[in-house]
Amino acid sequence: MELKLLSLSICLDSLPTDVLLTLFKYLDRPSLGSVAQVCSRFRDISYSDCLWIEASRKALASNQLDPASLSRSQKIFSARDKVRLGKAWIKGDTYESLVVVQNTKFMPRLQLEAKRLWVAWGNRIWCHPRLPDGGIAKTTSRLLRGHADDSSKFVVSDGMVVSGGQDRSLCAWNADSGRFLFAKRYCHGGEISAVDVTARGAVIITGSRDKNVLVWNIREDPDRDALLPVPVHRTCVEDRVWSVAANDMGLLAVGTAGTKGVPPLRLYDLASGTNVLDMGTELKNGAGMLDMAWLSSSTFLACGYDTFTRLWDTRCRTYVRSWEEPYDDSVYCLATDKVNCLVTGTARSGRVRIWDMRSSGFLYMKHASPARQGYGQTSPVYSMAMDAANLYVALDQSLNHFGF
Repeated sequence: MELKLLSLSICLDSLPTDVLLTLFKYLDRPSLGSVAQVCSRFRDISYSDCLWIEASRKALASNQLDPASLSRSQKIFSARDKVRLGKAWIKGDTYESLVVVQNTKFMPRLQLEAKRLWVAWGNRIWCHPRLPDGGIAKTTSRLLRGHADDSSKFVVSDGMVVSGGQDRSLCAWNADSGRFLFAKRYCHGGEISAVDVTARGAVIITGSRDKNVLVWNIREDPDRDALLPVPVHRTCVEDRVWSVAANDMGLLAVGTAGTKGVPPLRLYDLASGTNVLDMGTELKNGAGMLDMAWLSSSTFLACGYDTFTRLWDTRCRTYVRSWEEPYDDSVYCLATDKVNCLVTGTARSGRVRIWDMRSSGFLYMKHASPARQGYGQTSPVYSMAMDAANLYVALDQSLNHFGF
């Protein structure tokens, strides 16, 4: 019997690589790991991407299928590493570190790029270089000034940093050099609470507490060799605007406060400003939409005051999936890989919840550590950003990093 086993192992080892790859495709992941421990040749074959590519496409958060999510990652992972990271996201196998601590309480906002993390603290926007392990350098490479009051919302897109503030100003800077591009003062009658950039940086959308949405075209100012925002049209949505998001088909989604009978979601044609669809009319009064993200040209996620995060489909004219926060907290912000992972940040206790959008229940929750431990030291999650291996969470006095 021992002679037969020895003969079989020698025979298996002598097979060509392409034949072994075909055989190994029938093994599950634990068996593949066992085979990898036999010898260096089997290990190299077992680590081949062709054996892991199908599983990597289904990996939670680390699949890197969406181009925008891929652009935020520091590197392109191998198929096997994607599967490994996906398991870590599912199990919550992570470490937490406090990157930045503030003495004053703010309502910070985050924007993530492959090499930089942007954070708005008060009326300034800080740029932190990212470290190779996903951490954030404590020193900043850039500091953007221009607002007289806090920055309420900002976007980093197409080489620009565009910010709307409580001072009712719209400001923009060059993302690479930090050069100030323009400032449009008092363009709204109230705080600019929502900003988005589309059409490859040629169009800016701003929403305000004054119940108006403004669409701007960015043009060159020949007299000053600078950029000039030119208002194209103004639309009254009849309620305070909490969020705006435009897709690649020229459709603008506006999240309102959802009071006094106004739908919490209103969709407009970006070019003309005409209202094409109202959604969420069946929701309770005050179900305002605080954050949203398009997944495709017809579907988007939105979360808000009524404790739900929903997947909306413009073709069905309603939501098709929903995920409820179990502790009855408002959902302040969301982050997603636009494939299968959803991360929600709530209004209390720095609570972050991880969801697999293929199921209805949450996987687990994490409490982001406050800047100072003690009784009553709790904060909402104001903003989040994620890539394939990292999650960044902004509380009122701290910036937290979860590495997977």
